[in-house]
Amino acid sequence: MRPPSVPSHGRHDPSLLRKPRLTAPVARRDAGLVAGIGLGGLVGNFLGLIIGAGIFAVPRDIAAAMGPWGPLSYVAGAITMGAIMLCFAEAAARVPASGGIYGFAATAFGDYWGWLSGILLWAGNTLSSAAGAVATVAAASLFVPALAGGLPQAFAIVALYVALVLMNIRSIATASRFISAATLLKLVPILLFLAIGAAHVSPINLQAALPAGGSPDIGRAAILGLFMFTGIEVGLGVAGEVRDPARTIPRAIAVALGAAALLYTGIQVVAQGLLGNALADAPAPLAAALGSVSPALGAMMAVGAMVSIIGYLAGDMMSSPRTLFAAARDGYLPAVFGHIDARHHAPQMAIVAHAVVAGALALSGSFQALVIASMLITLIVYVIGCAAALRLRARDVAQAGPVARVPGLWPAAIIAFAASVWLAAQSTRAEAMATTALIAVATLLHFLRRKVAA
Repeated sequence: MRPPSVPSHGRHDPSLLRKPRLTAPVARRDAGLVAGIGLGGLVGNFLGLIIGAGIFAVPRDIAAAMGPWGPLSYVAGAITMGAIMLCFAEAAARVPASGGIYGFAATAFGDYWGWLSGILLWAGNTLSSAAGAVATVAAASLFVPALAGGLPQAFAIVALYVALVLMNIRSIATASRFISAATLLKLVPILLFLAIGAAHVSPINLQAALPAGGSPDIGRAAILGLFMFTGIEVGLGVAGEVRDPARTIPRAIAVALGAAALLYTGIQVVAQGLLGNALADAPAPLAAALGSVSPALGAMMAVGAMVSIIGYLAGDMMSSPRTLFAAARDGYLPAVFGHIDARHHAPQMAIVAHAVVAGALALSGSFQALVIASMLITLIVYVIGCAAALRLRARDVAQAGPVARVPGLWPAAIIAFAASVWLAAQSTRAEAMATTALIAVATLLHFLRRKVAA
């Protein structure tokens, strides 16, 4: 019998498909959710996840690695992420299920790969969320020094997550509107930076010379450039709540990536034009760059950093818990995490659980360590997602109606595979072992669940 979640079309022989899986059909898994997210809300969610803490710190490291050639790092990052997201766009449109890659990887390869990709994505998102919370409180400590450590810092992190939970447990529409508003608010200081800073750019600072006459560090610049676009895949966690997903998802990805690439390139050029090679040594690059024009403007950029990161955290709190929700609906986690509140139509326990884990990590880890761990885990998710897109196209799976084929899917997948493998090779032995241990634990949970089901 053919699995109900993987239809057969035309020349595809149903006997070639796997036996019925433990994964719940999409219709049952998403029962109770409301398709309340349109193009504007999804683009706002994507931009809120992409534009976070990185843009207020990474320009310094980009300048140190590439000097005035730094903007090319964002171009390379956008191309690589664009290739990855082309694959994700088609896969998510073919299987628009809550949990994003968790849903379409399970449909393509079976329960194990759906579970593995879903739990890795959630783990990476949780680490990123924790890093964002640490960065938010660190930015606030510029105005309230007591928040730099100890109990005040811990209380601030807890209060931040409590506020995010209270907002998200009400409804998906409320959270989506907040994220869209936060995205617009975070863009205000950035756009002011571009407008004011561009008028004070010194052409001599844009000359093609690296700091201290060094040579370009292309590898580091490529990693940083790609990192600046990570997070967009998190937004696919709400695919089961998007109106007309086959059209909305690919369009939202294209608009968000294009807008972010233009924004990042402009910021790097202006910052370099204001500070020159001194940008490579600025601890808060955008605040320092605008502070060279006016100290008050520098303080404004520090506030903008906090707004930006909180917008990212809000987007993550809306999207990431849906992976726990989908896993619970499929029997991998306790059923309580798959419960939908009858009044607000939100997976409240999944949201609370995500906040508790992320908050605990934020209280115990450093920003740099959390970011590195998140990036390594996310690369594995990218590889699984791109492979799933190829498999779903080969099987002509389309669970929400006809799906337009993304042009250049195979070249995009090859670029994504090559970039992910190369970046993963930059990890240390300890980091590789930690990632392997996480995969081992996820694998053990999968087989335990199969044994119980049997």
